[in-house]
Amino acid sequence: MNEKMNPTGQILAETEYTRSPQIAALLKRPIGRWGRMWQEWVLLEYPSEVQIYIMEGKWQLIPRQIDEEAETRFQQLDRLYRVENPRPMTFQEIREWEKMRLLTVEHQVMREVVFQLRM
Repeated sequence: MNEKMNPTGQILAETEYTRSPQIAALLKRPIGRWGRMWQEWVLLEYPSEVQIYIMEGKWQLIPRQIDEEAETRFQQLDRLYRVENPRPMTFQEIREWEKMRLLTVEHQVMREVVFQLRM
């Protein structure tokens, strides 16, 4: 068993969070934008669920999974939006088009991926 010293000088047993290499790799990445939004949403809308997520070891895992899912879905919706709404030519129209594209795609990702209670 490995041991490590905490900042106060106590020696603690170092335990593995998981034996799964996929989960271990996922946990090495930082929580991104979509995952942080999910955590904020859960804290606001379902505060009693937070302790359950923490006890089950999912509070740090689910946001990272959401980041992956949301990014994939964002790319899919972005491609679809560009096909259905061709990019205009003038500067002002492009500015409005970009704004609308981001608002539309991000809103859809939030509804489909981020604002979902997970267990």
